[in-house]
Amino acid sequence: MKDFIWPDFYKRTKDHPHWPLLEKAVMLLGYKGHALDLGCGAARDTRYLLAQGWHVTAVDADPTAIAILSELPQEHLQVIQSSFEDFVYEHEAYDLVSSQFSLPFTPRASFTSVFTRIKQSIKPGGIFTGQFFGIHDEWNTPERNMTFLTREQVNELLSDMRVIELSEEDKIGPTASGTLKHWHVFHVIAQKASV
Repeated sequence: MKDFIWPDFYKRTKDHPHWPLLEKAVMLLGYKGHALDLGCGAARDTRYLLAQGWHVTAVDADPTAIAILSELPQEHLQVIQSSFEDFVYEHEAYDLVSSQFSLPFTPRASFTSVFTRIKQSIKPGGIFTGQFFGIHDEWNTPERNMTFLTREQVNELLSDMRVIELSEEDKIGPTASGTLKHWHVFHVIAQKASV
């Protein structure tokens, strides 16, 4: 499989609607606050959160994504160009952390540390929503420095949170470019315990 070309992906997804899983998480939370959009890409979810009245910190390592974010109203938006590994996760700073289809691109060696810091950045009672890729995913090949997990590993990562939704897809489906691939994805909404 050829390398993933992020600018092409952003071009294809710039006008896509926000992810339904994010909207569900926002509705479950029931209030507006501070959100962290990790791997914000073409800003589809950042735009939605801003329109809903959230203060958003949008993070992406790619300069193309940062350029797209500069086109948005900046009053309630903080834009940070960073990898997930290098981002400084403030302690209990966010009511909502969303990482839609982006966390699996974290290298396996740093994945657990990154996700631990993500959880620490969530306020008590706050929500994480996003995806993990499963081991049957077509992209799970030796040359790809990504993270793929078993169901048991997902359960372990979420063991200190209240799991609101954990659904699993293991099927053929389209990518953003329209080509078909075998997806193995865990869709997650999980809540940090209140104090």
